[in-house]
Amino acid sequence: MEISIFGVDLSRNAASATSLDTIRAQIERAGHQGFSGYWLPQAAGLDALTVLAAVGSGVDMPMGVAVVPVYTRHPVALAQQALTVNKALNGNLTLGVGASHRVFVERVWGQSFDRPVSYMAEYLEILLLLLEERQAYMRGKRVVMRGDLDIEGPACPVMIAALGPRMLELAGRAAAGTVTWMAGLKTIRDFVVPTIKDAAESAGRSAPDVVVGLPVCVTDDIEGARGRATALLSKEEQASSYKNMLDREGLSGAGEICVIGGEDEVSEKLAAFFTAGATSILAAPIGTGDEIERTWEALAALVR
Repeated sequence: MEISIFGVDLSRNAASATSLDTIRAQIERAGHQGFSGYWLPQAAGLDALTVLAAVGSGVDMPMGVAVVPVYTRHPVALAQQALTVNKALNGNLTLGVGASHRVFVERVWGQSFDRPVSYMAEYLEILLLLLEERQAYMRGKRVVMRGDLDIEGPACPVMIAALGPRMLELAGRAAAGTVTWMAGLKTIRDFVVPTIKDAAESAGRSAPDVVVGLPVCVTDDIEGARGRATALLSKEEQASSYKNMLDREGLSGAGEICVIGGEDEVSEKLAAFFTAGATSILAAPIGTGDEIERTWEALAALVR
């Protein structure tokens, strides 16, 4: 199975630790154990791109960020940073971008969340031009860039966090694929995969990647672990996009989406996502200290 470690601490809604040494150790461990990559979230903690450049350059392994909110950075600033980080990582970076949620965009950042798909389409066009051609001369309705970048090195693939049909269609038409978080099996199989694949096919593009981010806990205390996960993920349910996914799954709480069980059960549940069309899994080990360690080892056994 193509599984990467997602270094997220759900109890902090931030990067896996405030210590760069801790994140460096996780990256090195993921490399040694044969994982397909290591990703960090972009939330209220450490800046994920900066962290990867600072501590990941010595490990030759794919790394990614899921996801940078587009409303907080002009595409030229994000392109400069992504090209710089990708150069530091020897071309191993995947950049995930997303529109975030209305509550953050409007209440926290004081910007308009009007027509987020249209905004993303303009943003993505400029970002890709800057990453691939190092220049963009475009005046959209809301995003403008006229100029060049003087940065050598490879471009990095860009993925869109897409939870709605129009954003998924945009991801299929223009991006390398989509990266999801807390999307259940039914959502991936019946909605995400067919929507993005149809859009890519209509645009004459090859099948896009579908990277599925999920909390994972290998444990014998299934009910206890699910209860702890539900408590940790209670804030996720407040966002309408995540609530819609729960409704699509027919679930009452975000904790029910987590992959929880013994080694064999977790293996079977993850395999089902690949059968449903996922191309890779971002596994975020959760639980007690012992459960997290057991989860790392169980996941490592699946990628060997």
